[in-house]
Amino acid sequence: MKESSLKYAKEAYKIEEECIRQLYEVFDEEQFSKAVGLLADAERIGTSGCGHSGILCQHFAHLLCCIERPARFISPAEAVHGATGFLKAGDVMVFASRGGKTGELLPILDICKRKGVKIITVTENLASPLAEGADAS
Repeated sequence: MKESSLKYAKEAYKIEEECIRQLYEVFDEEQFSKAVGLLADAERIGTSGCGHSGILCQHFAHLLCCIERPARFISPAEAVHGATGFLKAGDVMVFASRGGKTGELLPILDICKRKGVKIITVTENLASPLAEGADAS
């Protein structure tokens, strides 16, 4: 193995370590507890995001299914064309969006709100439309 490859691999771990440390500093126990409660009480859980956030949501839905929580990733492209029919009042939709204002997700937020679906948003921007429309963020 090249010495530079090893150096880059170790640097990647240092970057991840710092990201986790920074997250610990802003961890909101109240919002986390709300989100856990919503997920525990939901009959069905949807997840949605675009790009890397979408990949995260696909994985999260899979992990929920692994612990026997009925979950499904709902593609933003399909959500507004009927895929949100999976969700009923009292269910939960999890949105992930770094900036919290992803244009493809905002119409889904509106649909979920009209249906009585609870919203959890994972974002860096707590002043964003997705965070402000959430029951927990």
